[in-house]
Amino acid sequence: MAEVSLYRKYRPQNFENLVGQDHIRTTLLNAFKNGNPAHAYLFCGPRGTGKTSTARLLAKALNCTNPTPEGEPCDKCEMCIAIRESNLIDLMEIDAASNRGIDEIRDLKDKINFAPTRAKNKIYIIDEVHMLTKEAFNALLKTLEEPPDHVFFVLATTEVHKVPETIISRCQRFDFKRIGKKAISTRLMYIAQMEGIDAEQPAIDAIAHIAEGGLRDAIGLFEQLTVEKKLKFEQVRTVLGISGQSALDSFYKYIFSNDIKGAIAEIHDLYAQGLDLIQFTKDFLEFLRQKMLNSTEQEDTNQTKQILKTINLFQEAYFQLKSTTIPQLPLEIASIKCTTIPNSNEANKPELKPEIKTNPNIKIERTHSQIKTNISEQERQTPSEKPDLTISYVKENWPRIIELIKTPFARMSFKEGRPLKVENGIVTIEFSSSFHKEKVDTTEIKLEIDSAIANIFKQRGRVEFVLGKVELTTEKQEPELTTSGKDQEPKTDLANEAINMFGGELIEEEQVL
Repeated sequence: MAEVSLYRKYRPQNFENLVGQDHIRTTLLNAFKNGNPAHAYLFCGPRGTGKTSTARLLAKALNCTNPTPEGEPCDKCEMCIAIRESNLIDLMEIDAASNRGIDEIRDLKDKINFAPTRAKNKIYIIDEVHMLTKEAFNALLKTLEEPPDHVFFVLATTEVHKVPETIISRCQRFDFKRIGKKAISTRLMYIAQMEGIDAEQPAIDAIAHIAEGGLRDAIGLFEQLTVEKKLKFEQVRTVLGISGQSALDSFYKYIFSNDIKGAIAEIHDLYAQGLDLIQFTKDFLEFLRQKMLNSTEQEDTNQTKQILKTINLFQEAYFQLKSTTIPQLPLEIASIKCTTIPNSNEANKPELKPEIKTNPNIKIERTHSQIKTNISEQERQTPSEKPDLTISYVKENWPRIIELIKTPFARMSFKEGRPLKVENGIVTIEFSSSFHKEKVDTTEIKLEIDSAIANIFKQRGRVEFVLGKVELTTEKQEPELTTSGKDQEPKTDLANEAINMFGGELIEEEQVL
């Protein structure tokens, strides 16, 4: 007799052994204990999470001749053994993918009224019920709503959104969730002990991670990767193409220490080992996600922002890996972009200014245009390498700052502002018009102006804009309405100014005779 697969051999035979679905176990056992089970159930959720196994347990509980006071089937009576060995004629499992038409449902309706042959109740398990046609669903509606007393339905699906609302409303719905990695690891270790398999814990954990919440898939991989009663991590790593925790830690350190050479060397090493770069990127994204959650709990805002930028770059690389001709290229590009992100700790360090020692021989006289300093001859020989960022120097270098602004409309609007004050490296610019203020008060333009200030003063500065009061003149000037060419010059100058501001060009309009 052929040996049974491990996932079938270790299928739970009572609700106590149902892994990872405690909420469903509790609800069903309460219904059996109180003697009021529903006539139709809808089990929905990801593959390999126990939908069909739970349906079989439900069939056991409905037909067991000696249930426990808690509603558990005894798993020893004739009905329980027949269901466990798939020999009970009154338990019918229907694959909706193969029997999806109206004729199959009509045949079911014709036979449903017959009394059970051996058991107390008839159980119909319809797997992948979303595959039924619209006509088949319509034919099933009435029977599903009012079945005979001895008939119970269990509908199972992985795509509940494809099941009509009219069907869902006639069933008790149970949503199966993905099984946690810890629960899967515990179950796999139990199977290893029962089968006498020498399994390494890292190998068990790697399979639990790769299964993504599906216990059936995990048991299948466990059986596939076991060689001569041994399960080694290196075997799992080679077959599944996973990199391991050490590679993830190393790559993370390279990225966040801006070590581009180390990051690219790690990528090449992974590729040379034949590891799946798509799986590595997926694992690294999960690794970054955990780091992001940890930094959020610690309220480290700067670290969280940096990790978010890295996640976005590697998320983009993950999708590009599926279509690229050079497997390592998307990861290399993402690594280069990441290493150009300033380190969050360094970017937020306060700028250290040179210590200025007070000297009674120094006398400082300030005027609106310059700073006069009378110092000793020794102090003149050691001038400061860079000027202090003060309002006086900003005013003196105002034309130079304007020249370094490359965006035409920003440069024209910036001319309308005037330096107001400098405090803690922040240069405040005042505008009398909200129009010009709004033109330069954007992230891109602010960065351009900050760069111009840093270029001139050799130190980092930041600009802020405020709206000042508009000065009203008492003299009212009436515009002269003339048509001479000489009088049109101001209009032309205004047009040129607008062209420079918005980056356009002047088109001469042809006169129509």
